[in-house]
Amino acid sequence: MTGPDRGTGSSNSYRALLAIPGTARLYFGYLLARMPVGVIGLSLLLLGQDTGGTARSGLLVGAFSAALMIATPLLGRALDTYPAGRVLSMAASVQCAALFLLALCWSAPRPPTGLLLAGALLAGASLPPAGPALRVALPVFVPDDLLTTGFTAEAVILETVYVIGPLLVGGLGAVAGWLPLAAAGGCTAAGVAVMLSSGRLAGPCAGADTAPARALWTLGPLADGGVRRLLLGAFLFLPALAVVEVAVAAVAGERDRPELLGVVMACSAVASLAGGLLFGMRRWPGSPASHVAVLAGWFAVASVLGALAPGPWPVGAAVALGSLVVAPALALLGRIGGVVAPEGRAAETHTWLSTMNNCGQAATLPLAGFLAERTGPEGAFLLAAGLAGAAALFLLNNRRHLTPTATSRPRQPVGT
Repeated sequence: MTGPDRGTGSSNSYRALLAIPGTARLYFGYLLARMPVGVIGLSLLLLGQDTGGTARSGLLVGAFSAALMIATPLLGRALDTYPAGRVLSMAASVQCAALFLLALCWSAPRPPTGLLLAGALLAGASLPPAGPALRVALPVFVPDDLLTTGFTAEAVILETVYVIGPLLVGGLGAVAGWLPLAAAGGCTAAGVAVMLSSGRLAGPCAGADTAPARALWTLGPLADGGVRRLLLGAFLFLPALAVVEVAVAAVAGERDRPELLGVVMACSAVASLAGGLLFGMRRWPGSPASHVAVLAGWFAVASVLGALAPGPWPVGAAVALGSLVVAPALALLGRIGGVVAPEGRAAETHTWLSTMNNCGQAATLPLAGFLAERTGPEGAFLLAAGLAGAAALFLLNNRRHLTPTATSRPRQPVGT
């Protein structure tokens, strides 16, 4: 990846981005609307433990995750078909009802498992697609030379959510166990309202007018070769981020120092935030596909360093080094998603990126745990390095399919 283009450094910055009318309000609403992502999973674990034990905790989190994986692409398709305000408002209404139901169950003496399960399923199936709505909106009103900054800001906010969310669960949960879930519901409602008030999501997403009556069970963007290439690259790279957490947990377990996991992952989150903020301040010449390939390679090298590290603090340094590229890589994958998406399928394409992350973790985390148990943390670190390295080579080899050209034809609707 070449150095930053300093000729337009001042224009390609967060200040210029937030100077666009409505943008600051849109991002603030997005922060609120995404806050439940950092709260619900941990709250469900605690709710299950408090009302029935570890088995119930696993059941509730599994139900939430399964519903989220199934519903996310469908909500993306709805965003491509109907006005964003309608989709976000309806999803937020159901989500608030589900979270308040779970909060009420917490205060009940012996809540039935079926009721808790229904609440977890509804909460997962109704998570408002604020991320896809934001990513589809950005190219409409943000100049091209600020788009990378715009997508990076979204990734930085999401990383912030994962830092703040557990703190909210700990702080509010100390007052009352049900309070974090109720607060998550309030954040959902307020966030969607603020996003809509920005005026940037008022109309239907791109392509909604051209295909008002699509069949539900079609391949949609998955029928497009560019989208499939992007999703395969994401399937390889994104799980590597979670595999590193397994490796760090193994390091902490080997030394019987569980606090190391929290310290190292907190430093990792700070490094990711810093990397995202710094990356978005400049305009980087070249294609996003080439950039994300280089960042995946960086992460692979850092993971190898983690495997070779002689002690916990060198391991932490290696993890922080790799984490510097996490937010920039997420931003670039989001931008590529908007580039390769067929006309009128951008929101669904963005949701498939999230689904590939979940599927990849389901496929690789058991293997990471097995390797960490049999070979030590080194095995999990090398698995992360292999995944990231394979993603780097794949994305680099397919960069021409993931980059628009001046002579390329307008993309046609697929699977309508």
